Formats: sequence, structure tokens, C-alpha cells
Amino acid sequence: MKLPKIPYKHIALYITLLTMVCVTTGWLISNSIWLSLIVAVPVIAIIITKLFGTYTTIIRQLDFIFEAVQNNDNSFRFAEDPRISKNTFLNYSLNRIKEVMDDHKEQIRQREKNFELIMECSNVGIIIVQPNGSVLQTNSKATTLFGVERISHIERLNFLSNELVEVLRSIQPVEQKTVRCQTEIGEMNLMLTCAAMTVNNKELRVITINNIINELDSKEAEAWAKITRILTHEIMNSLAPITSISNTLISNKHDSEKIQQGLETIHSTSNRLMKFVESFRLLSRVPQPHKTPVYLADIVEEILHLIDASNIDITTNIAPTDTIIYADSTQISQVMINLLKNAVEACHNTPCNSKHHIEITSIIDTAEHIIIDVTNSGKAIPDEELDNIFTPFFTTKKDGTGVGLAISKQIVRLHNGSLNLVQNHNGKVVFRIILE
Repeated sequence: MKLPKIPYKHIALYITLLTMVCVTTGWLISNSIWLSLIVAVPVIAIIITKLFGTYTTIIRQLDFIFEAVQNNDNSFRFAEDPRISKNTFLNYSLNRIKEVMDDHKEQIRQREKNFELIMECSNVGIIIVQPNGSVLQTNSKATTLFGVERISHIERLNFLSNELVEVLRSIQPVEQKTVRCQTEIGEMNLMLTCAAMTVNNKELRVITINNIINELDSKEAEAWAKITRILTHEIMNSLAPITSISNTLISNKHDSEKIQQGLETIHSTSNRLMKFVESFRLLSRVPQPHKTPVYLADIVEEILHLIDASNIDITTNIAPTDTIIYADSTQISQVMINLLKNAVEACHNTPCNSKHHIEITSIIDTAEHIIIDVTNSGKAIPDEELDNIFTPFFTTKKDGTGVGLAISKQIVRLHNGSLNLVQNHNGKVVFRIILE
């Protein structure tokens, strides 16, 4: 498109004429030639009218553009042909402004399409919620999860679960919550996480929703497979010598000494099997916690008196010192005892020229979670054992039952917390409890 010529001549002519007329008028007035003003004044008026008309045209066209943009109307265009309009350069400039705005709008539209595509490619449900609870945007995964065509407001999901609506209403950025709800296709165990973003000075929450019931089922099946293997191994190891010795006793029923030895072996093996069964019963019957406010420092001080930690330095650092946890003090004490006993055994089983040490620390993070670390200076847990340290009945100790860490993890889970191995290096092994 050919760039129109800027009307410099017209503008310069108006300004030159206005200047000349003003100078002449001033000279006439100073020389008292009043009759000449009859000509000068109309000329000045005409020139001012022309300039004002040009200014008015510009303002009117700019106002038209703003009105069109406000009404989302991009179909306008000003004439740039000199035979049609005298303001060709002005119209060209305004059309260029329109084109720039159109390009910017297209870029925004393209970004929105990309954002929608990213949302659709996600394998989790995503909903964007405004402060008043109305839903700004969702992806198809979210609507499929809830069995609806669209979600306009979180309150519309009341038909699924009041608890779900309450979680959607209350969940805050960085939080993670789970909720169960029943749909026509069955039960769902939903995990919700939240993030924040600001659009047009409005705070929005981006909530991701994932049905983890299949994952839980696979984890449960895997756990049962491990338990079955361990149970089979333990029971067979116990029954094999009993069967063998029983056959020996039958064939040597007149040898009283061998009978006595066989009975003693059967007795000790039976006792070991009974202890194993008792451990299984204990693991499967962890009671619901009876929660009360209790000082964490008091629990730590009490369990330190129950642990034999000779030749090991044990230090504690509870910050703040008056940290209170809402928990079943007996159950949490049992967890701490299990972790501390394991730490002591790890230190005793690790040769060291200097004295070993164990450290119990506690802090409160920004989300007001209580984080308790039990650190020991023993050897790292071997890689081949890491996957099974929380598996019931898995143990590398000669007289161990393999239920200590499993029960501890179950107790912490009943307190809506977590227990994990967070560091595993020679000289520094850290187990961490996180309580809400």
C-alpha cells in the first residue's frame, strides 16, 4: 500500500496565513488603521475554523476507534483514497493503529488457544476458579471425571459430594487434599492440588484433579503381593523344620534323647511362629488415634529415658521449644521409639573411630506443618533394601519382626501425616515425619 503524503502544505499554509494576519493586525492596530480590521478579523476566523475543524475530525475519528474497540468491532476502516477523503494521512495513521491492535489481539487469541491446548493435553482434570466460586475455564478431563458437559460454578457439583464442593471452595495455593465421591461409574478417590495466578488484577485458583483410585489399587495389590511372599517364606521356614523333626521323632520313637531335642526345637520354632503371627495381628489392628494437644518436647524427653544409647551422643533441637502437636501421644511415642531404636542399631552396626551421634530436630514450616527429623550417623541403607523398608515383615535383623517401620508409617498416616526416608548417605541417614 502506497503511503499517503503528509499534508504539510495545507498545515504550513494555515499557519503562515494565521501568522501573517496576526502580525498585520497588530501593525494596523498600533497605527490606528481600524478599517483594515474589517478584512483581517474574518480571515483570522476562517483560518481558526479550519484548524479547529481538523482537530475535531481527529478527535471524532479517535473516539470512533475507542467505541469500536470497546464493542469488540474490528470491521471498520478509514478511506485512504485522496479522491474520497481529504484526510488521507490521518486515515492511514488511524488504520495502522487498528492493524497494530488487531495483531496484538490475534497474539492474545493465539496464546489462549495454546493455553487451552495445553490444558486439553493434560491427563488430569483442571478447573480455573474465580474468587466467587464461578468456574472460568475447565478441560475435558475435568468434565469427564464429574460426568457433566460443563461446570459453571463449583456449587453445581453438590450432586456428587458436599465434601468435594467444600474442598474446592476452601483449598488454597500449595495445598493438596483428597476426597472420595460416588458417581454413576463408581467410587472415585480424588487428589486435588491448587496453584494461584493473577489475570486482569483478579486472583484465580488453578485446581488440578486426579482420580488416584486406580493407582491406589495397584499399590495395594503390589503391597499384598509383597506381604504374601514374606508370609509364605516365613511360615514355610517355620514349618519345614517342624515337619522334618516330626518325621525324625516318628522313626526314632524309642530314643528319648532325640525326642527331647526334637520337642525343644519344635517348641522354639512354634514360639517364633507365634510371635510372627502376633506381629501380623498387631499390624492389622492399629487403633484410630485419640488425639489431644501435647508438647513435642515432652514426648522426646520421655522416650530418651527408654532408649539404651551407650557410646552414642543424642542431641535434640525442638524449634520452637513449646511446639504443640495434636496427636495420640502414645502412638507418636511408639513411632519415635521405633525410629530411635533403628537409629541406635544403625550406629552400633557401623564401625567408627569417633563417637556416633543421633539428632532429633523439629521445625514448623511456612504452611504450619510440623517437620520432625531423626538423623543418625550410621551406614546408608543398601539400595536393594530401600524399596522394602516400609514393607511389613521385611527385616534384615536376625531377631527382627519387620513391623516397626510399617506400623510407624501406618500410625503417622492415621494422623494425616507422612513418614519417609529423606536422606540416605554413609554418615547421615534421615527419617522425616510431617504432621499437619
